[in-house]
Amino acid sequence: MKRNSLKILTALLAVSLLLSGCINPDKEETTTAPIDVSQIDKNSIGSYQNMSYQYLIDINPALVTTNLSKEYLILVNKTVELDSTYEPAQMTVLTCATRDSGRTYELETRAAEALYAMLAEMQAAGVSDIMVTSAYRSYAYQKRLYNGYIDFEQTCISDDARRVFGNDYIKANYLDKKIFHLSLEDAITVAQSYSAIPGQSEHQTGLCVDFITSGEDELTEAFENTAAFAWLSQNAYKFGFILRYPKGKEGITGYTYEPWHYRFVGREAATDIFVGDMTLEQYLQLTAQ
Repeated sequence: MKRNSLKILTALLAVSLLLSGCINPDKEETTTAPIDVSQIDKNSIGSYQNMSYQYLIDINPALVTTNLSKEYLILVNKTVELDSTYEPAQMTVLTCATRDSGRTYELETRAAEALYAMLAEMQAAGVSDIMVTSAYRSYAYQKRLYNGYIDFEQTCISDDARRVFGNDYIKANYLDKKIFHLSLEDAITVAQSYSAIPGQSEHQTGLCVDFITSGEDELTEAFENTAAFAWLSQNAYKFGFILRYPKGKEGITGYTYEPWHYRFVGREAATDIFVGDMTLEQYLQLTAQ
């Protein structure tokens, strides 16, 4: 399933969507599948110790390494939640290119420093068309966003409603009865099929960013066709970032493929994850053994 709509970044925008008709908000699939590490080469753990990192510009290793600090390996997903009071100890207002220059974007300070180093390297490599479109989100922000999705789903019969319930259910329970919007109960079910419940959003960690290019109006899988994605796919790990929701790993991460979503874990863990072609969930399970 593709994400084929603009990521709604504020509650006000979510409300405005209610007035504009039916579109598909950003989707985050849930799953209960067990984590499989049987196909991973265990030798990939610790591979960073033998890795040679090549850069076009001078990189201070202290900006991108964390000595495998648990602070940067925090797991947040559909089954592991953050407390409503959680927020990063130190945050920095981003000064790099952002989608909305009138909005403040924040990131955990070390992650922000690593992000700046990565963007500088991209620029040196000739890749400059990239912007941050989402960074830190508080619990309260995610709650407003999530509630906005529920409100939205009550305004119409969206494509996501048809995906979740099927056309027969929609016809029998709504269209045949001349009802053209979901009940609150069904709206919640649909919203939870694509949106993180407050406390389950990785953005609350302040360690992840969503990227977009000037040629895109919304976050879609088309990002994988950009020069930015091509570069990130092969180089992000050198700066401590991982593609958090890779294609083919949906049953492990619980989220659909997001080529734009990158998470800072530190260069050591990022190298292991990259070399081992694994997810954060798989990495943490392997290193806990």
